[in-house]
Amino acid sequence: MDRKVTITLVGKGQAEVGVRFLHKGATDRCRDCQYKKVCVDNLDSERIYEIVKVRDRRLFCKAYQMDMVVVEVVEADVDAAIPVKLAIEGATITFKEMECNRVNCENYELCFPKGLRDGDKVTIINVSKSLPCPLGFSLKVVRLRRVPS
Repeated sequence: MDRKVTITLVGKGQAEVGVRFLHKGATDRCRDCQYKKVCVDNLDSERIYEIVKVRDRRLFCKAYQMDMVVVEVVEADVDAAIPVKLAIEGATITFKEMECNRVNCENYELCFPKGLRDGDKVTIINVSKSLPCPLGFSLKVVRLRRVPS
């Protein structure tokens, strides 16, 4: 399954193949920027992106007074915890956050992974280890790729 490549801008310190970032969306400073459409509007907020190519083009961001580099990104795969019964490599499922409020649990970030939303359609790219759960849920760590809507 080929992933959609998107052109965007990142700070020159981030401009390296393999770097991942959580897109937080535009700020008030970005509102009138001439690069807003390519820099922030073409990415989904609260999604994780991975740089797959760095282009030889730099632009100056007046809002943040810094050099920006043109890069190609894809939405990154995300590691998450899901119930064992759903953990089948290659399967497409609807991601559902766990019912848990233990924010101090060592597994919390896998049960509530950044970059995914409750209800996202995802494909299980790979299944890895079993995950101990203090509430007794049978969980597996999986790598998920969101299915474009």
